[in-house]
Amino acid sequence: MNIHLERGRLLLTQRRTAEAEKEFRQALANDPHNPIVLALLAECYLDSKRFAEALELSQQAVGMGPTNPFLQYTLARAFFYNKNTVKAREAIHEGLRLNPYDADFFYLDAHIYFYEEKWEACLSAAEKGLEINPESVNLINLRAQALIKLNRKKEAAQTLDFALHKAPEDSFSHANKGWVAIEQDQYEVAIRHFREALRLNPESEFARAGLKEAIKAKNVFYRYILKYFLWIGKMNQRGRWIFIIGIYVIYRIILEIAQNYPQLASLLYPIIFAYILFAFSSWIALPVSNLFLRLHPLGKYALTEDEIKGSNIVGSLGVAAIGSLLVFYFRGIDFFLFSGAYFALMLIPVGGVFGTESTGKARKQLTLYTFALAAVGLIALFVPTIGSWAVLLFLFGIFAYGWVANYLISKDAKEF
Repeated sequence: MNIHLERGRLLLTQRRTAEAEKEFRQALANDPHNPIVLALLAECYLDSKRFAEALELSQQAVGMGPTNPFLQYTLARAFFYNKNTVKAREAIHEGLRLNPYDADFFYLDAHIYFYEEKWEACLSAAEKGLEINPESVNLINLRAQALIKLNRKKEAAQTLDFALHKAPEDSFSHANKGWVAIEQDQYEVAIRHFREALRLNPESEFARAGLKEAIKAKNVFYRYILKYFLWIGKMNQRGRWIFIIGIYVIYRIILEIAQNYPQLASLLYPIIFAYILFAFSSWIALPVSNLFLRLHPLGKYALTEDEIKGSNIVGSLGVAAIGSLLVFYFRGIDFFLFSGAYFALMLIPVGGVFGTESTGKARKQLTLYTFALAAVGLIALFVPTIGSWAVLLFLFGIFAYGWVANYLISKDAKEF
């Protein structure tokens, strides 16, 4: 028996990846032609996001043992994390040819469909896996997630009840149940499940995010923004862009009609105002709601330092905007009207920045964009000689921000 191989397996199941890698390297030194060790080392590389190296190792492993289903499974995972879903499915199909009764292949297939935002295909693959292993908690959870995306909330809740019956101590099942409860407007139930998920796994960001949303959703104003986020999250990427572009085109048409037919303006301007308010709110809702979350006895502990920082900056901009506009109202000094508008408009990019993952590429790119916008806006305020050009550039930058941010955030969401 290869003691290093067995020790490495145990460490890998405990998510002690770095230690497991050392053991597998030692096992490989003792037995350099063992494809199982190569595949397990590839799994370590996948866990540590060294995806290209993992693919190379898993291909070597399959080359040594092409009829071993486990090696095909690792190869499929490596192709998937290298964003080659076509090759990943080829490996899955080969694995199922070798072992048609391995539910893990159906789980991986369903997981890839979920990544591709193909909810029906994800549900179908998960259910095929459950025909083989009806008690797989992973497949049950994935089936529930697909049902949520398909807006089949009742079925999703029933599925998760079964998962929790089978594994009452499963953190992910509790977190999923919490998200279903949010979909059903059962916020206290959601909070209870998220708290239990965090008790079982204090590192679960999925549960922590849900807890924050469940608490904030008790605020009636944020609730409808959250419903919008959940609704648009059920679309695939193409559908989201069709909606975003479509609603903007409708807004432009209504605006043109209001300008060309003054007799209809009184009916149309409320719609125009509602669209602008909606667009503005969707960008600042997250950091503003975090301000209120800090007053909640439970919610304040769920916030990260980054979220607290974001709420502080957004709150400061909001105070500055209101203060400037009050000075203009009482003193009539035009500068404070413009500065109030500047601070209010800067809420959009700043709110957007803190609505992204703190470690993602979109955060860095949008931060640079926001600093550039802030600089252009200050030039417009304080350098009258080029102020008009700077104003136009600043306003264009604010308008374009939503499109740029949506593109970058969508792209970042596909990163592993």
